[in-house]
Amino acid sequence: MDFFPKSRRRGHFSSAFALHRPAIYQIHTLLCYPRDTMTVTLGFAEPVDEEFQSESFPSKIGGQPRWIDPEHPLNVSQATCDECQKPMALLMQLYAPEDEPASAFHRMMYVFVCRTGSCHRAPASRCMRVYRAQLPEDNAVYEETGEDVEDDDIVWTTKSSVTPAKQCVVCGMAGTKACSKCHERMYCSRDHQLADWEAGHRAQCGSSEQEPEDHVRKLRNQRYPELVIASEEEEFSDGEGDDDDGESDSDSEDEIKPEDGAVVPVTDEKAVDSEVDVDKAFLVFQRRIQQNSDQVIRYARAPGGEPEKPLYVSDAGIPEDVPECELCGVQREFEFQIMPQMLNFLGLKADDPLSIDWGTLLVYSCPNSCDVKDGQFAREAIYRQQFSSQGIGDKYMRALQGDDSGFTKQFDALDM
Repeated sequence: MDFFPKSRRRGHFSSAFALHRPAIYQIHTLLCYPRDTMTVTLGFAEPVDEEFQSESFPSKIGGQPRWIDPEHPLNVSQATCDECQKPMALLMQLYAPEDEPASAFHRMMYVFVCRTGSCHRAPASRCMRVYRAQLPEDNAVYEETGEDVEDDDIVWTTKSSVTPAKQCVVCGMAGTKACSKCHERMYCSRDHQLADWEAGHRAQCGSSEQEPEDHVRKLRNQRYPELVIASEEEEFSDGEGDDDDGESDSDSEDEIKPEDGAVVPVTDEKAVDSEVDVDKAFLVFQRRIQQNSDQVIRYARAPGGEPEKPLYVSDAGIPEDVPECELCGVQREFEFQIMPQMLNFLGLKADDPLSIDWGTLLVYSCPNSCDVKDGQFAREAIYRQQFSSQGIGDKYMRALQGDDSGFTKQFDALDM
C-alpha cells in the first residue's frame, strides 16, 4: 500500500540515502500513516557522496548548514553560546515537510550546539538552539525541473533569480563582516575571522592561488564532520526468540512494573555485568535501541494524532512544562530526539572529561508548523536528558558510549 500522497512525492533525495537503507523520504511518509499504524522512523549516519552535494533539502549531521532559503541564512546572534559568547556549530539539520499547512511544504529543522565542552557544564539553555524554517510549494526560491528518471520524483532546483547571501567561510551563517584587507572572505563574527586568519588566510590574503589543503582542513575542523542522515522504519520485537513455553527471551515493556522513578534490581546476566540497579526508563531505553544500536535519530511526529512520547534515558527529570510556541501560542509537541550514538560521529576526544555529552536531546516544535515570515526562523524547544550516574552498569555504558565515563543524573530544559 502506498501511504505517500501524490502531493508530497516531490522531494528529490540523494542516492546516499539509499546505500543500505530506504531513502530519507520515509521520514515524510510516516507523517501520513493512520494513527493505528504509526511507527517511529530511525535515522542513521552514512557517508556523503557527490550527488548529495547537489541536494536542495538534505538531512545531515555537521558541516555547514544548507539553508532552505539561501538568501536568508541565520544570523550568528541567534546561535551564539551564552556561556563563552562564541558562535555555535551546526549539529544536524532535518528535512521534515508537511502537507498542512501549505506554508510548511518545505520544512527544515536546524540544531546548533556550542563546541566548547566546558560550556555544557552550565545550564543547557546557554549552549544549544533549535530553529524551524519553511517555505510553501509556490515560493521565490525553488522550481520544479522535471522528473528524475531513476527515482521518478520531481527535482527541485534553485531559481536563477536567487542570489545566495554571503556566508561565513567558517560556519556558514550570515556573513556580515569582510576581511579588511582582501574584502573577499566573509565572516559571521570576529571569532571566525581570527579562526580563518590563523588557519592560513594570513598567508593567503590577496593571493589568486588555490587555497592550500591544510587551510581547508583546518577550517573543516571548526565544524562537525558532515554525514548523511539515512532512514528506515523501526522494526522492534520484545525478544530475539521464544522459549519452548512461548515466553519471550526478554521481558516485555509492560512486565517492568515498578513505580515510576523507582530503580529496578538487575539480575539478568545477559543485561548487566555489575551489581547495580537500573531505573525502569533506562531498561526500556536499552532494550528498545539494542536491535538498532547505531541509530542517531528517532523521528516520531504524528500530526493530527496523539503526540508520541520520547524514549527517555531515565525516569528522573522528565519535562513537564514544555513552553508554548512563541508565534501562535499553541502547546509544543515532541517531534524527534537525538540519540547518544551521534556523539560517536562528531570527532570528539574520548579522553576529554570536558567534551560535549548527552543522554538524549529532545526536540519539541509547534504542532501547527505555524507560518514563519519570509527569511526568518522560528525558535523551537530542545531539552537535554543525561544518563543516571547510578544504576547503569559498565556493559551498558560501553554499548552506548564506547567507554564507561561517568554521567550525571541531570535534566536541563532549554528555556525559551
